[in-house]
This record gives sequence, structure tokens and C-alpha cells, in this order.
Amino acid sequence: MNRLKSILRNLRLLLTREITDQIGEVEARLNRRADDYERALDQRLDQRFAATEERLDQRVSIHETTLDQRLDERLADTERRIDQHFDQRSQAADKHLDNRFDILEQRTDERLERHERKVDKMVRQMSNDIVDRTDVMLQLFEQRLDKQRRELRALRERGTPPATQTAANEDSAEEEPGAARDVQQQLRSFRKLANITTHAQTKIKQTGELALYNQILEWKKVAHEGLDQFSPDEREVVDYVLSFLDDPKELHYVTQHMRRFVATLQRIPPAARSTDRLLELGSLSHIAPAIKKYCGYHEVSCADFWTSDEKICQETVTQKHVADGGTPESHHFELRNFNVERDAFPYPDGHFQTVICCELIEHLQSDPMHMLWECNRVLAEDGWLLLTTPNIASARGIEGLLVGCAPYLLAQYNVRERADQHNREYAPYEVGVALAAAGFTVIELETEDVWTRSNPAILDLLKQVHISTELRGDNIFALARKTSAPVERYPQELYID
Repeated sequence: MNRLKSILRNLRLLLTREITDQIGEVEARLNRRADDYERALDQRLDQRFAATEERLDQRVSIHETTLDQRLDERLADTERRIDQHFDQRSQAADKHLDNRFDILEQRTDERLERHERKVDKMVRQMSNDIVDRTDVMLQLFEQRLDKQRRELRALRERGTPPATQTAANEDSAEEEPGAARDVQQQLRSFRKLANITTHAQTKIKQTGELALYNQILEWKKVAHEGLDQFSPDEREVVDYVLSFLDDPKELHYVTQHMRRFVATLQRIPPAARSTDRLLELGSLSHIAPAIKKYCGYHEVSCADFWTSDEKICQETVTQKHVADGGTPESHHFELRNFNVERDAFPYPDGHFQTVICCELIEHLQSDPMHMLWECNRVLAEDGWLLLTTPNIASARGIEGLLVGCAPYLLAQYNVRERADQHNREYAPYEVGVALAAAGFTVIELETEDVWTRSNPAILDLLKQVHISTELRGDNIFALARKTSAPVERYPQELYID
């Protein structure tokens, strides 16, 4: 019995091992089949994912292309509508300005006519007074001349000098001929009259008749005050411009001209489209970054004239001073070398939306209209031209004339560089004539004090004699729009045959 139990246990152990071995083999086969199935499944999934991504990329690309086309169409339609609206507003503004100019011209003509009548009356009265005084002076002169003739005749007859001649001839070693004595006597008379005139002028000055002269001299001491004070918005522009400078010479120049730079930037028309280009003639590279930042022009082209064979150069302007540890800005500009009053501008027709010509026209020597005609050519239809130049008809110029000085802002000759001297300074109406002859419609013609403040005493004097005090600032700012081809090459106000 025990042996039988032992045999059964052994059989059970054998069966258990065989079953365990079979189960292990089955599990191994199942694991291998599972691994094969997973690899096949991964391959199929990878293929499906790749195909799906490819289809998605294609659909996304097609959708993006469609969106870009629709966006471009809507942007183009929006620009067309904006241009149409702007054209309508511009035409309405032009009509309004034309009406205002017509009324202004009519009023100006009436005022000029009244002033001419008043001046004619004053001239006639002064002429009568001068004639009357001349008659009196001639009578006195005839009386003196007759007295000198009688004394000369008595001298010849007696051979001794009359009492009136004795003191005049005491220092003479030889007796002068009669004609020479007569001339000497007249010379002494004129000198005596000059002494009387000088004495009279001294008395006039002492009695306050030269008050205007004294006011002018006093004003010159304070005329520059206040021009270096800026509003918070203007101070931001000033600090930005100065942040690109570290050379003492450039810093001094820009500081002197800063009021003009700010006034110019305020008048540059902002870019209407991202593709608008601006051309700066007579460029200052440290102003170009401010034009890009505050006026919105992505592309600013610069032009100047220098004696070199190099016609194109690339300039890089980098900030020297950055607040709060920021990253310095760096701007790149193309600078072209050409003579604006002789050369054709090296740009295609209609290439720019805006051209600025600041403090340049007064330096030209012979042909400013060539420059304005070329500005018309390179501007797009309805393009803008901003021109600035010193005002020779300013209150400052009148003040200079009244004290016996030239009315120019810069009259000195430059012995080193001819381009830096002012060859001709302009009145506002001359700038308007030149722009109209070049095919531009003047939108704004203004003056502003950027060098010295206008003397109130001069403005009061103009009012007293019924002369307009408008456009008396020391610098002209003319904003014009291209509205036609040039109409007159040599306007008579600027050229003679």
C-alpha cells in the first residue's frame, strides 16, 4: 500500500512537471505572438500617423493659402476704401482751402489797397514837407553863398581877409586860391551841420525817441530763452535723438537745432501703409531713426552730396545711451551721393510716398527748381513734400534791418566748404510760388521761431503801420502734396532771363 502511494506521488510529480513545462512553452509562444502582434501594430500605427500628418499638413497648407488670399483681398479692399475716403476728404479740404485762400487773397488785396492809399497819402505829404524844407534850405544856402561871394569880392579888392575868414586862415602858411577857400568854407559848414545833427541825435536818444532801438538791443539778450524747453512728449523725442550721439561736435550741432528737429518731426505725414517709403534730402543720419520710430516709415532712404567717387554707402546708426539697461537699437540706411540741383535723382518714378527737404534749398547756388521737379518725379501720386528753410521776412530779419544789419540767418561766407553757406534765403510767398510751379498744392504754409523768439516790439510796430504780422517766424515749414506734373521751369520770382 505504501508502495502504491509512493508510485502515485511520483506520477503526480511527473504530471505536474510536464504540465508546468507545457504551460511555460504555451506562455512563451503566446509572448512571442504578442510581441509580433505589437510590432506589427506599431508599424501600422506609425504608417497611419504619417499618412494622417501628411493629409493634415496638406489641408493646413491649402487652408493657409486660402486665408492669405482672402486676407490680401480684404486688405486691398480696405486700402482702396481708405484711399477713396482720403481722396474725398482731400478734395473737400482742397475746396475749403481754395475758398479760404480766395477770401484771404480778397481781404489781402483790400488791405493792400487801403495800405497803398494810406502810404501814397503819407508819401505825398512827406514829399510836400521835403520840398518845403528843401526850399528853405536852398534859400539859406543862397544867402550864405551870396555872403561868401561878397566877402571873396571884398578880399580881392582890398587884399586883406574879412573878419569871418581870419580865424579860418590863421594856420595856413600860404594864401589859398579863392575857389579852394570857397570849398573849404563849404566843407566847414557841412561839418558844422553834421555836428549839429549828431548833437540833435544825442538829444533825441536822451528824450526817449530811440526807445525801439533800445528795446531791440535788450531783446537780443533774451531772444533765445525758452526755445530749449520741451513738453513731456517732445522731451521723449529729444532724448531719443540724443541717445544716438556721443561725438561732442555732433552733439553741439544737434542741440542747437533741436527745436527745428522737433518741429519738423511733428509735421512729417505718418506712413499710411507698411510699404510707404520716405526720402530725406541733405540727410542727418541721427534723425533718420526718429523718422522711422515716430512717423512709421519702415524704409527711409538718405541722400547727401560730397566730393567722392563713392555713389552709394551703407550707414549703421547705433544707440550710444540706453536707459534701464535695455538693448541698444541699431538702424541701417542707404546713403546716396548726388547733386540735387544738377543730377537726376537715382530713383525710379513714383518710388516714394514722402520726401523731406529740410534746410537745404537755401544752400543751393543756381537752380532750386531742378530739385523740386525731381522731387515731383520720384513721388507717387498724391505724395507728400515737406520743405523747411529760414524765413528772410521774419520779425528777426526786420529787426536786423532796423539796427543796420543783414536780414539773413547765416550771411557769412564759408572759406572751407561752400555748401555750408546760405546762398539765398526765402520769403514764405516765394516758397509757395516755387512749390506751385513744381506741380504741388500747398496744404500748410507756416512759420515758427526755432532759432530766436520774435521781438514783440517789432510785431507791434508792424501792427501800427498796418502790415501783417502773419508768417513772421524765423523758419518756414511748407507741407505740399503732388497734384500734377510740374507747370513752370523758371518762375520769374526766382529766375531772370
